[in-house]
Amino acid sequence: MRILHTSDLHLGRSLYGARRDAAFEKLLQWLLDVVREHSVECLIAAGDIFDNATPSHAAQNLYYDFLSALRLQTGCRHIVITGGNHDSPSFLNAPQKLLSSMGVIVVGEALSDPAREAFLLRDAAGRPEAAAAAVPFLREADIRKSIEHESDEEREQRVVEGTRRHYEQAVAGALALREQAGAPDIPLIATGHLFAANCSCGTEERSLYIGSLGQIPADVFPREIDYLALGHLHRAQCLAGDPARRYAGSPLALDFGERGRRSVVLVDLRKAGQAPDITLIDVPAFDRLEQVSGTAEQVIARLEALAAENALMYCEVIHDQGSWAPRLAEACRSAVAGSPVELVRIMSRAVIQNRIDARDRISDVHALTPEAMFALKLDRTPDLSQRDREELTRAYNTVLFEIRSKAAADDAPQEGSSQAPARPQASHPHQS
Repeated sequence: MRILHTSDLHLGRSLYGARRDAAFEKLLQWLLDVVREHSVECLIAAGDIFDNATPSHAAQNLYYDFLSALRLQTGCRHIVITGGNHDSPSFLNAPQKLLSSMGVIVVGEALSDPAREAFLLRDAAGRPEAAAAAVPFLREADIRKSIEHESDEEREQRVVEGTRRHYEQAVAGALALREQAGAPDIPLIATGHLFAANCSCGTEERSLYIGSLGQIPADVFPREIDYLALGHLHRAQCLAGDPARRYAGSPLALDFGERGRRSVVLVDLRKAGQAPDITLIDVPAFDRLEQVSGTAEQVIARLEALAAENALMYCEVIHDQGSWAPRLAEACRSAVAGSPVELVRIMSRAVIQNRIDARDRISDVHALTPEAMFALKLDRTPDLSQRDREELTRAYNTVLFEIRSKAAADDAPQEGSSQAPARPQASHPHQS
């Protein structure tokens, strides 16, 4: 069985206010072409389908048009979609019954019985060809109960053990389906949307975690998994050096720090227990991101050179040498006036590195993240020990985590609610 693994599409995401709908549309069309060209039988999208819990109509149209085209224009029999931390579980789950009739499996949130996240995938003749444990993003409330006066270390250990139990039960469900179908030799696929230990992440992913909550060790995942399709980290990489347990990474560079090679993963599965064949397929750049840094003079010279290319691009300017230049933004805009170059961010490192007080002027408020603002506040606090600084930072990051998770958490149905999603229906002839 041949699968294509991708993740972290983040449909609808803007770049400091600049819309990139055209780039997302080109990306999805390219994915369709890859599915056709390589005769992909199963597409896995491991979380963060959308960039937020309330995607725009344009982002929704891209998503549903893509799913429809996969079924009508390609030979892809199965589509497995799991929720990420950016996704709304109820939004993903809402069309679950309809999509299941098209061969689309959607698991928007963790289920109370992880075994219900298991599915059997069948070939065109109806024979079992793979078992799947479609595990979505696991929120802390899904895998642990809060205990009064527990230490950070105890909390972190319970997160790890809760994740381990969830995967053990989901995989056990997949193994049971495999045995019931009389097909113990078919491979087992699992998904995940988390931050595994010893993996590289960007600033955005790192800010979501406190302590080792993002340090899920590789031995959490049962050895019966023949291919583990991970999402959440935007950089493509293997888990613990194992090519069959890997992050696909985001196929589109989502900010200037993510420029560089992007890829999706083509996986040829064999029998259970046999290593799959792995091929990385490079993703073209569907729009151009340029980062310009240096002195004010160097920045202006580079912008003038880019403008002379007369090509559409998004540009970030970082003035990182010398004192703050109060008229830099105006000079930058003048340098690209009349060209297709779009300046989406202009910032000065001198502002970020200095303490904030009433005399400070900030050239770009987007340059100040909540983390940076809090760090500057700590810098201005006298007689603050390093230990106090670390404890305050940990507490602040905990609050940030709760705030950033609130929209999706509030949107998720409560256990026992009449809106709680049922297991996706197996009405499609190739599901069981």
